Amino acid sequence: MWKKIGRAAAVAAACLSLASGAEAQGRPECLGTITRATIVPCALEASLDVRAERAGVDALEGRRVASGALLPANPVLALSGGTRSSASESATNWYATLSQEIEVAGQRSSRARAADAALAAQRERLLLGKRDAAALAWSAFFEALAAREQLRLADRLLATSERMAVVARARADEGVAATLDADLADAATLRLLKSKLAAERSVATANARLALLVLGREPSAGLAVEGALTPLPGLDARAETADVSRRPEVRATEAEERASSYRAEALRRSRVPNPTVSAFAQNDGFSERVFGLGVAIPIPLPPPVGRTYAGEIAEADALARQASIERSRVERGLRLELAEAHAAYTAHRLALEAMTPERLARAAESLRELEVEIEAGRVGVREALVAQQTLIELLQTEIAARRALCLASVRLARALGLPLEEGLR
Repeated sequence: MWKKIGRAAAVAAACLSLASGAEAQGRPECLGTITRATIVPCALEASLDVRAERAGVDALEGRRVASGALLPANPVLALSGGTRSSASESATNWYATLSQEIEVAGQRSSRARAADAALAAQRERLLLGKRDAAALAWSAFFEALAAREQLRLADRLLATSERMAVVARARADEGVAATLDADLADAATLRLLKSKLAAERSVATANARLALLVLGREPSAGLAVEGALTPLPGLDARAETADVSRRPEVRATEAEERASSYRAEALRRSRVPNPTVSAFAQNDGFSERVFGLGVAIPIPLPPPVGRTYAGEIAEADALARQASIERSRVERGLRLELAEAHAAYTAHRLALEAMTPERLARAAESLRELEVEIEAGRVGVREALVAQQTLIELLQTEIAARRALCLASVRLARALGLPLEEGLR
């Protein structure tokens, strides 16, 4: 029997382990190679900010359900009993009253509209959180791609420099070149080795940031990133028809303004006294049955004696005015953000266009030919090292320019209010 119990416990533990493992894995594509097609869905699933905003939506949906109640309070049933007696007789008396408060000024509809507006504002904040998470994911993705390309370039440059150093040392040993030339070639190789180590560090840092901050994975789990270091497409045409008034940030403030206005309206309507109707039955006196109806109306008293909701109304009106001012401030900031993002994107695009593929191809070919030119004695080692440094800077600058353009495209897409959360590619 104990063996059967042990096997059952082992099976249960294995099932729990598999279930927890499946829950931790989430999307299968997020565990393999991250590409342009999977980066946004994986980032949205792992984003803690998106989860928090979604929980806020759930909370306000609960408030909306609560505001739809037909009655302001539950009915009240009051029961009491007692004994009446005299010198000659006695009787048991009981009393029962059922009362219900009724709203007569439309407070329920105002509360429902306020709840709808607050829910709309929170949904806009959820959309804003998704776009922020998507923009962060795109930026981290491009950073990882750029770091990878810098490492590949550093590997090629280091190999070329090592071959040049070998040629320079051989010419110095043969006496056809100065020893100083060989030493300078070795120094250039060490400099490129340092650049390669820095590129490896950049790759590790970019992958760790992408894995931990964007995808919610441990950096030690390993991460493969594939894709072209090219900017998000179609931004110039969309920049011409951009309308910041429809951005989620603006719509959220508009909804918050409506919510505060509706809350003030509900409070004003709450000033109207709510009558309470009641029906009662009692056995009074010496077995005398009494039935009847009643109505109770609160008497409003002026402040500070009574409650007129004056302070709450003033607060809600002030919050509505504050939300209106905030909307204007947000629109102004978004217009400035769009102008700056478009200017930066245009500048980076023009800078990259100046580095034509033909120029880059010639630079790469010249680097490969330097070794042959040195060995043939047509170019001195020192002149070759100067040329090498210039060509290396050109190739490195081209990757840095593509990286800057990609990051600028993410910033511009975010400033345009494009649906990054839908996986814009």
